[in-house]
Amino acid sequence: MIRGLISDWGNVLMRTVDIRPRMAWERRLGLSPGALADAFFGSELWDQAQRGDTSVNDVWADIARRLNLDGSDLSVLRRDFWAGDRLDEELVALLREVRALGLKTGLLSNHPTNLRRLLAKQGLMALFDAVVISAEEGLMKPDPAIYRLALERLGLAPEETVFVDDWRPNVEAAQALGMTGIHFRGTLHLRRALIAAGLPLRLPKLGPIPGIRAVIFDWGGVLSPLSFLQRAPEWESRLGLPEGTVNAALWGEKWKLLEIGSISREEYDAHVARTLGMDQEALRAFYREYFAEDSLNPRIVAAIRALRGQYKVALLTNAFPEHADVLRKRYGFDPRVEFDLYVNSAEVGLAKPDPAIYRLTLDRLGVRPEEAVFIDDHLRNTDAARMLGIHTIVFTDTETALADLEALLGHPIGESDLSGTSKRA
Repeated sequence: MIRGLISDWGNVLMRTVDIRPRMAWERRLGLSPGALADAFFGSELWDQAQRGDTSVNDVWADIARRLNLDGSDLSVLRRDFWAGDRLDEELVALLREVRALGLKTGLLSNHPTNLRRLLAKQGLMALFDAVVISAEEGLMKPDPAIYRLALERLGLAPEETVFVDDWRPNVEAAQALGMTGIHFRGTLHLRRALIAAGLPLRLPKLGPIPGIRAVIFDWGGVLSPLSFLQRAPEWESRLGLPEGTVNAALWGEKWKLLEIGSISREEYDAHVARTLGMDQEALRAFYREYFAEDSLNPRIVAAIRALRGQYKVALLTNAFPEHADVLRKRYGFDPRVEFDLYVNSAEVGLAKPDPAIYRLTLDRLGVRPEEAVFIDDHLRNTDAARMLGIHTIVFTDTETALADLEALLGHPIGESDLSGTSKRA
């Protein structure tokens, strides 16, 4: 029987919804997209601050030194860096519902010592029966000891407790102790998972929403399952590389530049080859094998084909310049033909979650935000779309996403199989 719920803080209760303040500083400082957050959260001093070995002020002093900022600039940067953060009020309300059912609630966060002050500022201290902060304990997730400490302070056994976090290794560590671990994919997904765990919660009624004229799909994680991402540890073992090397090579800073068209595919490939210690022939072989399991989601393809004619249907993807050609050759699926609008980040020089790429998509579709539904597997992308007034669905699985889309549209989706034969859902 579930008697308690423990939640993470960053990227769960508090998330960066609006990246524009950080983007403005990156442009001012000549930094690549996302580099400011990488410099802060990727620094060794940030890790030390989370362990309680230094302070947030020391982290910022190091940032100022590396970016050559004076005191006044640093003060403004510190303010702007967090300016796009928003508290998830829906999640706060869900935690209050959980407490009203008689369950204990806890917060377990890898964070410097200033977190209690942040919680008090938001009026959230009373929301939790226990608050466990890594910097105060000298322990960090996924160390099992910090989970045991949180359980002890709540007076709960692992099997009585749900743990919620945005980072899979932290969830897996909780599961290894016997807790019910939930990878956070938004409040609606969490509510569903808690109901599945046996809590007597109610689901909100979805839709129908009148006036929907457009449905916008993401590619990776929605139309393509991205199963190849799970193969990174296997390749690191095969190549004798440190953990995290493959993902850093493929999806790090150079990918962020490629997906907005700031570097060529040749420059990107050269970077990946260097990082993985390969020549170009070996890199091509790596790509063939690594991406061999990539595929199309046939039910989503069928839904897209069924929706066209009833709605304007778009694909909005963070991708590389040749994306459409690769899909046509690999799957016989041409996004420029299958959709009313195809927006590729590398072609427009903008990438999700930059609000500008959503506005561009809406403008090209000729619809207002409230007339569109956007489906994406990344919470940061749906958060940014919701901020603009777009209706959103966080894609967690095909069945749930299509059911949610039908609920918002107010009617079944007439699916068609890949040969074009029509059927009703």
